[in-house]
Amino acid sequence: MRKAMLLLAVFGLVGWLWAADTMGTWKLNLAKSKLPPSAANIKESILVFQEIDADTIEGSSTQTLKDGKTTTAKWTTPKSGGIQTYQQGAPANGISTLAVIIDADTIYNVTLQNGKQVQLTPINFSKDGKTFTMTYKGTDAQGKPYEYFVLYEKQ
Repeated sequence: MRKAMLLLAVFGLVGWLWAADTMGTWKLNLAKSKLPPSAANIKESILVFQEIDADTIEGSSTQTLKDGKTTTAKWTTPKSGGIQTYQQGAPANGISTLAVIIDADTIYNVTLQNGKQVQLTPINFSKDGKTFTMTYKGTDAQGKPYEYFVLYEKQ
């Protein structure tokens, strides 16, 4: 698995830049998504991607819960792929995410905990630029495998 991920990273890091149609505001379609039980309280999730400069994409996430509370995160990612750097709402200490750009429509987020891969999330943008999907696959703290799927629509 490590060799496959290393190969994926090498090819991905020399891959395509983020496509222009991936920039903008995206809203989670709850009806078409399969969320984990821990996300049952989500009322709305909005992602915004914008170009910061020639080399950097900024992502922001705002989730509104059914009780009206919101959580936010903000991060940057090199356009050619690499480690995501959080400015707000960072994951727990020891967790990092590597974005591997496969082509203009496909990105793999590799989540590492203390240097060990714990989650792989393929992100696929539709050819028409109207949707993207993420399929989260990993293992939880007890070592049990999990998988869930989300679909976002361009606003």
